[in-house]
Amino acid sequence: MSKRKEEWGPHSHCIICGKAIPEGEKTCSEECKKKYEEELKRYKQQQTISYIFIIIMIVFILFLFLFPYFR
Repeated sequence: MSKRKEEWGPHSHCIICGKAIPEGEKTCSEECKKKYEEELKRYKQQQTISYIFIIIMIVFILFLFLFPYFR
C-alpha cells in the first residue's frame, strides 16, 4: 500500500471542487451542495427540453409523411 493511501485513509472527492472528503459523501460544504443541486436542476431542465424537442420533431416528420394521404 502506498504511503499516500495510508496517510489519507479511505476517502472520496467533492464532485464540485475536488477536495478530499469522507468516503460516501458527494460534496464538501453547503456551498458545493448548492452548486451541485443547481447543476442537477439545470441538467434536468435541459433534458426535459430535449425530450420535448424530439417529440415535436417526430410529430412534424409524421405530419409531413402523412399529410398527402389526407387530401
